[in-house]
Amino acid sequence: MINYFKKTRGSIALISTLIVSMFVLILAVAMAENSISVGYQHVNNAASNFSMNFAEGCFEEALHRIELDTNYAGSTLDFADGNCAITVSGGGTKTIDIILTYLDYVQHFRGTAAITVSGHANNASLSTWDEI
Repeated sequence: MINYFKKTRGSIALISTLIVSMFVLILAVAMAENSISVGYQHVNNAASNFSMNFAEGCFEEALHRIELDTNYAGSTLDFADGNCAITVSGGGTKTIDIILTYLDYVQHFRGTAAITVSGHANNASLSTWDEI
């Protein structure tokens, strides 16, 4: 019996080392996957913030064009990483629909603009806008 334990003393240490190594490997893989997931969330959040800024710029451009021509029906604006398609409908109160394509993201926005006339000048103001 003593010879048996002498022969197996190294195997217990080896098995213990393998178990601890597997635990450390599983922990390392879980931490790496969590880090990648957090990275993707950061990229998505940054892209969402950029697209909101671009959408605001597209609304401002639409308002400017409506002030120049109250019959403006829309157009497409191109920028470095995407574009926005503007569609304007309505009479005194205009509905502005924007389809924004930024990198691999496509978002839809809708806003409402009021048109006021002061003499020969048209003033457009954006009442509300939000992602739909």
